[in-house]
Amino acid sequence: MESSYLDYVAQACMDLTEATAAASNEADRDSLITNHIKKVSAVVPPVEDFKKNLEWVNVSEPISLSQHCSEKIVVLDFWTYCCINCYHVLPDLAHLEKIHKPHSGLVVIGVHCAKFNNEKNSDNIKSAVQRYGIHHPVVNDADSSMWEALGIRCWPTLLILGPANKPLFVITGEGHKDKLVWYVEAALRHFGLRISAAPLPISLNAHVKATNNEILYFPSKVALNPFYRGRGEEPFLAISDTGNHRVVLTDCSGIVLRIIGGTEPGFKDGKLSEALFNSPQGICWLTSTVLVVCDTNNHALRTIHIDEGSVEVLVGTGEQARVGDSGGKCLGLQALSSPWDVLLYSTPDLDMSVRPLLPPPPAPTGSGQTAPDTDSEEKENVKRRVVLVACAGSHQIWALFLDNTLWWKYKSYPEGTCICIAGSGAEAARNSAYPHTAAFAQPSGLALRLGTSPELFIADSESSSIRRMMLSTGQVSTLCGGDRNPLNLFAFGDVDGIGVDAKLQHPLAVAYCESNKKLYIADSYNHKIKKVDIGPQKVTTLNPTMIETTDPAKFAEPSGLCLSLDGKYLYIADTNNHCIKILNLAKNVCQEFRVRLADPTFIEPDNLILYKNDLFVNKKCGNLIIYFNVSLESDFKRVKFTPGAPQNWHLCVRDEHNRDVTTEEFEFVGCSHKGTKLPGRVELKLRNRTDKTHYRLYLSFHTALCEAGVCFAHAFTVRSNILVRDSVKIVESYKITCKVNPMNRMDPDQSKLRM
Repeated sequence: MESSYLDYVAQACMDLTEATAAASNEADRDSLITNHIKKVSAVVPPVEDFKKNLEWVNVSEPISLSQHCSEKIVVLDFWTYCCINCYHVLPDLAHLEKIHKPHSGLVVIGVHCAKFNNEKNSDNIKSAVQRYGIHHPVVNDADSSMWEALGIRCWPTLLILGPANKPLFVITGEGHKDKLVWYVEAALRHFGLRISAAPLPISLNAHVKATNNEILYFPSKVALNPFYRGRGEEPFLAISDTGNHRVVLTDCSGIVLRIIGGTEPGFKDGKLSEALFNSPQGICWLTSTVLVVCDTNNHALRTIHIDEGSVEVLVGTGEQARVGDSGGKCLGLQALSSPWDVLLYSTPDLDMSVRPLLPPPPAPTGSGQTAPDTDSEEKENVKRRVVLVACAGSHQIWALFLDNTLWWKYKSYPEGTCICIAGSGAEAARNSAYPHTAAFAQPSGLALRLGTSPELFIADSESSSIRRMMLSTGQVSTLCGGDRNPLNLFAFGDVDGIGVDAKLQHPLAVAYCESNKKLYIADSYNHKIKKVDIGPQKVTTLNPTMIETTDPAKFAEPSGLCLSLDGKYLYIADTNNHCIKILNLAKNVCQEFRVRLADPTFIEPDNLILYKNDLFVNKKCGNLIIYFNVSLESDFKRVKFTPGAPQNWHLCVRDEHNRDVTTEEFEFVGCSHKGTKLPGRVELKLRNRTDKTHYRLYLSFHTALCEAGVCFAHAFTVRSNILVRDSVKIVESYKITCKVNPMNRMDPDQSKLRM
């Protein structure tokens, strides 16, 4: 079919839109739509069928328009899975399929026409279909043959066909749910008896979980708890388990502490066990127990209060914001459009009329901070907390002011105000000294660089570039990738280089390391992690190896990054591999952060100290030597170890299933796994070469203490990970020293000695 015929249909649809907008009632509107159907179907020829040998998803055999659909109403959804606007249409199609079951004669077919090279791969399309719960047939039109034959010009485009596969309506863009329903219902009524109820060869593909991780399903973002102190059940890592519509909190070894949300999508506040999310993405910690979550498909920010055991809406109404909504409302009254990432920024100003919306984060224990003595000192130390949000759906950067804040150009924003601070709303890569005239293209990842001139780095996914915004003025510029032409959103590739000469492909996350002044990029569709030297804007690809195998690390659309506080480790949400990986930046080696449920039959001991450094043992029957000692904190000078009394210690090793393997899989060389004297030393050796990669070591102490003639016992346990690798020395040695006090405040000295 010549594309000119489709142009005719498109123009007729534009005329119909104007006419129906002026219709005074439903009957007049339906009459106008029916007359349109009669006029168009009388003059246009049928569309050509799909090419042979195309790959399909959700069917048992390829669909033929002429064979399967000639007596049906067909909605062809031309989409590409990188496109946020295409995702906004999916709920409309799901609504249509819900009210018109298959026997009604309606068929929805997704025609996937890729923008990026990575999206031409059918396995990647299948992953997107699974991730977003698409249940209608999808065809991979990898060469865009039908797109070109019909003269389709943009994503998304909906083409509605009548019997004999004649085009009746063309709908471009998002936000046309009512129009879509009107057109389909009018076509079903008009053609009536000509419509066939014969079933199609639908066969939904099972949503395949990761083979070696049954917990995570398309994890998208990760956030380390910056307030983490390593005590008790304090969360260490938060993970957006996007495919399961939930947030997972783990300890430092990957044991799941809490799961918030269900495996089905929803929009529900309340108890942690009852709350529901819909494809959550970005997450950040406001305090050690309060998380903000981008509840993306609910177009909202939600807060998780761990201590209170509740979830509540922070910003958003549950409905997508209208185009052109620049904000200004408070909290739950302000609509958003697909918030994709979020972070917390603290900015100084001189406005002292502060009534915090949320409690400020606590000062680190033992930091030595004291209350300011004067009003002037107080003013200098006051920080205003601002939550910065990448709204991918509106192509903008928004801000939620948690405190009364004096912002750019001395504009004052009351606490609770949520407003667009950058981006015109147009989809482009336009730089500007004026933030509201700049333009972004689906911003999907955020990172902060603090200092005298703080700035925000933005993974601008659809322009395949990394943008930067000065947080003192709002000026927007390009760091690397993309093109000098702000309207060219097809300047993608996989090229290391300087500035715009470097090429990326749909990056989704960034993380900035202050210690080495480098920015790390999840170059998602190139399945790579890259770094940028900020000064020269030089982009380099990292090529890490896996610790377990020494093979090159293989990522699959990684979309989340976060750095450890010391800048040594990069945590990666390896989305299509359904796992979290840890990259040792100094050694350029990678390992999986195994997320798993704790053994319900094993209860960890009280007074647990988490030793953050991993212990390594060579998998080829390597030896592990541990020197350990206990000392008392200087604040308790009157407390002494009881002379002559035994200072008991006991070592236990458990495998990844929490099974005690202390003597079964380890041999203690010249010593026992328990003793009565300090300092102590144990040397353990793997009995046999093992395929296991992870053990957990528990070093428990039961000490005897005295104070002023009164004796008492004090017990605690140090826990650490033993990682089994073939890349470490045959003999590895470590030193663990714990400073304790009888008030149960424990702080392990985590110095490590390699022999």
